[in-house]
Amino acid sequence: MLPVMLLVYRIRVISTPSLGLALSDADLYTPLWQATFGHISSVSNIGISVAIALTFITMLIVNNTSSSYRFSRNVTYLPGFVFIVLSSGFVIGQGLHPVQLFIVLFAIGMHRIFEVVRPDTKPYRYCFEAMLDVSIGSLFWAKGLWFVPFIVVCAGMLRVLNIRTFLCMMWGLLAPLVIFGAYAYVTDSFTEYLEAYEQALVVPVAFYKTWMMGKTFLLVSALVLFLAVVSALRNIASLSIWQSRMARVVVWTVIYPAILIITPYFSFELQIFIAAGGSLLVSVWLQRQRSIYFSEIGLTLYALFTLFMQWNI
Repeated sequence: MLPVMLLVYRIRVISTPSLGLALSDADLYTPLWQATFGHISSVSNIGISVAIALTFITMLIVNNTSSSYRFSRNVTYLPGFVFIVLSSGFVIGQGLHPVQLFIVLFAIGMHRIFEVVRPDTKPYRYCFEAMLDVSIGSLFWAKGLWFVPFIVVCAGMLRVLNIRTFLCMMWGLLAPLVIFGAYAYVTDSFTEYLEAYEQALVVPVAFYKTWMMGKTFLLVSALVLFLAVVSALRNIASLSIWQSRMARVVVWTVIYPAILIITPYFSFELQIFIAAGGSLLVSVWLQRQRSIYFSEIGLTLYALFTLFMQWNI
């Protein structure tokens, strides 16, 4: 049912594709994005289909992460459904956008860095792979470099950050950038590549104002995430050492993007980042409720509320 639910929550952008395109998207496109997905119109049926497919892949990775590292008490698709709901509030950002490809690689990177909790693992290998995924993603969405410090801090919170792992992460960060830069140099397009990449990295995004309905939705969503975060922090003491460290990382996957939204360089496209971490926290919070009816009714009401708001924000 998850593919069907994703399509239901994308009916708004499917019916009016232009709503999913931010005004300043063209300034955010890197040369690699232009050479690949840039040939697909963001307001075409193919563009919307690709955007939905990338979101679906992210949902599968998030749900798999929840199951693999036992964030949930049992195998469930609840995190995937919550991800669909949390990522569907604002139609802006649901169209084909570089951030949707980056979030796929970012989710893979976070899944890989959690591998350090396995016994007899090599932390430097997984830290390298996590940073490599982020670096490759930044070639398509330059602002992804803002998440490089976050990956380093995650390694610190997981207690595997040392000189060796830090050097491996730096190598994972630089390798794709150097390779693509060398290709641009050989093809005599290095200056254009550097200027376009720099612009995509530092250009401010359009500032959007929302009316009362939008502010109401933001308030309700913020309250849901706040309760989930508080519940996670309160229950950290009852978790094992590794689970408590992973829980702190997941909490910051919600807080860090929320902080970035305050800056003039990010906007509604970060809702999918908050949804990725928030879906894990909200699903665990719902499963911890003593009354299953409260969880089911609360989730149903919020899901219907989000679907209703898509047509009224």
